[in-house]
Amino acid sequence: MEKKDSKTLEVTVRFFADNVSVESPIGKKRVVCWDCGMAYTKVNKNLGISSIPGQPFQCLEDIVPLIKEILRKQKILMVSDNRRPRIMNPKRRSN
Repeated sequence: MEKKDSKTLEVTVRFFADNVSVESPIGKKRVVCWDCGMAYTKVNKNLGISSIPGQPFQCLEDIVPLIKEILRKQKILMVSDNRRPRIMNPKRRSN
């Protein structure tokens, strides 16, 4: 059984994929997935993080803003490596 890490939070990004494979010019099969999918947080009771329904994204450029929005909804304060907090007010609405 895997030990749960109580000092981390997990954001999962899942891409939609069909059971379709494409052969490359050199004959190797490639897995194909769409550039859209869902992102969500995993429950961490030690940090007070609850599960929220998966949030959809439509392209790769949407992933970082979506992660920021998920963290804002969870009322998580993000701190950069130079220790300056990046305030994400939970009352603020995203664009």
